[in-house]
Amino acid sequence: MISTDFAPNELRDDASISLITLFQPWLWRQGKEMGLCIDILQSMFPRTKISLFLSGRASLYLLLKALHLSPHSTVALVGFTCEAVVLPIQALNLKPLYIDIEKDMYSMDLNDLKKKISDTTSVIVLQHTFGIIPKYRDEVLKLAKERNIYVIEDLAHGFDPSFWQKQVLSDSQALLLSFGRSKALSSVFGGAVVTSNHSVALTLASISQSLDYPHFYIMIKLLLYKPISYMIKIAYNIPLLGKLIHKICISTGLIIAEISKEEKGGTYSPYLEKKYPNALAKLLLHQLNKFDEVRQQRKMISDLYIQSFGVTNLTPEAFPRFPILIKNRPHVLKEFAKRNIFFGSWYSQPVAPKELLLEKVGYIMGSCPVAEQINKEIINLPTLITEKEAEGIVRQLKKFQ
Repeated sequence: MISTDFAPNELRDDASISLITLFQPWLWRQGKEMGLCIDILQSMFPRTKISLFLSGRASLYLLLKALHLSPHSTVALVGFTCEAVVLPIQALNLKPLYIDIEKDMYSMDLNDLKKKISDTTSVIVLQHTFGIIPKYRDEVLKLAKERNIYVIEDLAHGFDPSFWQKQVLSDSQALLLSFGRSKALSSVFGGAVVTSNHSVALTLASISQSLDYPHFYIMIKLLLYKPISYMIKIAYNIPLLGKLIHKICISTGLIIAEISKEEKGGTYSPYLEKKYPNALAKLLLHQLNKFDEVRQQRKMISDLYIQSFGVTNLTPEAFPRFPILIKNRPHVLKEFAKRNIFFGSWYSQPVAPKELLLEKVGYIMGSCPVAEQINKEIINLPTLITEKEAEGIVRQLKKFQ
């Protein structure tokens, strides 16, 4: 089984460490791994403070809360995102302001931003879609400084440490990280706020101290995810077996859902507002230690896709998932699924997932026409695979183009 969405980061070594940690409950809450993770992250983002929480969406919610924004302020974000960004905004009685994307890097369009922001705009969430530096990043930061708007750069999809080691964050700027299972670094759940603002860092530290750790039962599920998902991916090689095990694990709740029913219904759920436990830090530490190696593999596969498909709008980077547009997407996804190859579709509507009613998140169709067109055509190819597997995907995909 090859999948862009289901456990794309989980290899045998990840499954083994998670299984070992499952039988070390005395290390679940506190331990040395937490400090080691923070040290590595701070080396990637120098001159900053790192605040870890149980999820990226909770990290965003708590950061926005720490900023003490005026009620009903607007928060500008791209109409090419997911519920994890929008629901925390709405939960704080803030209003999402949807900005269209540009076609090259799927990032915020500068002209549309200038047209739509107003005096009520307090925050811009600048999404680094697929881990790509936004095309107009410098211009957006300059505009935000002129208008006294706080900028949250959303690095949830991925990031290049070499870029951030050269950057200096302003007091009106923060970075958002995610360690969710489908992101570039996976501890199943997890997120972080990166800031150089001393006051914001202190507020977040105080909030973190007041939070509880995840329930014992939830910790078991989190630590079971990597070994179970690795087993499922192997079982897919046996006809029907992998699919059967996968369905059983989902229906019984053995695999903890990435998005809750409440969130799919358009309501923010505070169940992930928890301390980041040391058990997950142990999983994250392992991924951080092999991050350079994984990035090299992803970059090699991404370059193979660029060369094979003649992509001109992207340069070789370590894409956690590689975006490509295709006209007959439903048919392509169905045909590859028959071969146990499952592509992602970030994003198939302006605010994903597809089960989410757009009126629940205040999105009006026609607001972001470029994004809406790309929603219909985009698929995401896996990048943490072998060169042989990637060549097979290219060969088969070209038959549909």
